[in-house]
Amino acid sequence: MINKLREYNFKKYDLGILILAILLGVIGSYMLKVMPGLSERFYLKQLIGITLGIGIAIFVSLFDYHFVAKFYILLYLFNLGMLFLVKFTSYGISKYGAKRWLGIEDLFEFQPSELTKVIMIIVIAKYFDLLKNKLNKLYTIIGAAAIMAVPTFLVLIQTDLSTSIVLFTCFAVMVFVSGYSLKILLCLASIGVPLVFGLFWYIQQPGQVLLTENQQNRVLSILNPEAFPDLIYQQANAVKAMKSGGLMGKLFTGDTGVRGTNYVPVKESDFIFTGIGEELGFVGSALIILVITVLVFRILMIASRASDIMGRMIAAGGAAIFMVQSFINIGVVSMILPNTGIPLPFVSSGLSSVVGSYAILGVVLNISINSNKDTKRGYHE
Repeated sequence: MINKLREYNFKKYDLGILILAILLGVIGSYMLKVMPGLSERFYLKQLIGITLGIGIAIFVSLFDYHFVAKFYILLYLFNLGMLFLVKFTSYGISKYGAKRWLGIEDLFEFQPSELTKVIMIIVIAKYFDLLKNKLNKLYTIIGAAAIMAVPTFLVLIQTDLSTSIVLFTCFAVMVFVSGYSLKILLCLASIGVPLVFGLFWYIQQPGQVLLTENQQNRVLSILNPEAFPDLIYQQANAVKAMKSGGLMGKLFTGDTGVRGTNYVPVKESDFIFTGIGEELGFVGSALIILVITVLVFRILMIASRASDIMGRMIAAGGAAIFMVQSFINIGVVSMILPNTGIPLPFVSSGLSSVVGSYAILGVVLNISINSNKDTKRGYHE
């Protein structure tokens, strides 16, 4: 381990992405403190999560991702085992109509799907690294899709449609940067894009079997809000609350009136962007989006400098997770997307989400200090 540390180029240790993540966490914690109707335990728990997450990110960043990836089979099986326990045993905990947690209710709860994100980017990257000389073979991508499909399906039936979408999109991004020829990627896109639109049409039809009735109704509620007032009220109230924040927000203008977040359930987690919009206004909301954008961009820069295909794919996968998850979260709160629970990375309350996000960041940081190796060897050796 000590010898390995000597090989790292710590001058390339990207403290910037760690600082950006901490900034997001600090803003999120502050919102938990100032939003009315929230217990102080949310604020204190989030501070603990940030502190623990920073420690995990630094600790993970010191372990060579090549070494970690050697255990890809064990990681994959462990991940499947955790997801199986959630759905099919009494250890799974149900909340808000979904069974996504493991542990002891109201004492210790953990969401394995958050761990799935970091494990699967490592597993898929390792798979493509092992078959890097056969990248343009059709069976290579079919095998990768099959490996990804099993945990994604187990997450979907929890029911967690949003995380399933994040995993699917992450997989697509990783395939795009893997080194496949442009002709093959265009061929896959010509099949995949119409298929996605076809699936979107299908899930709206009576008798469809891909989504539960509640999930289907949430999709339909965005297309026809008047027909589903009970399902759309949370998002409708969230939009009203954000609009009331105006340009600068109620916090900075000294507005002590009634807060719209009082009428938005789960405002500490999935709908924390509501509080940001109301208390910090358009300026504060734009700042959050800007910080997330810069964070994703810097991770993509690390991917571009990675010394091998595995490092490139892991970093790109991490960037995709943060980008897509942020888009879905803000899209739901803004009533652009159907209501599906997913936290805003580093900002929302929830130890599982915070720790999982920092774990991904730790792996990316290790890729940054591994980039001192001879990159002239190319990605496909």
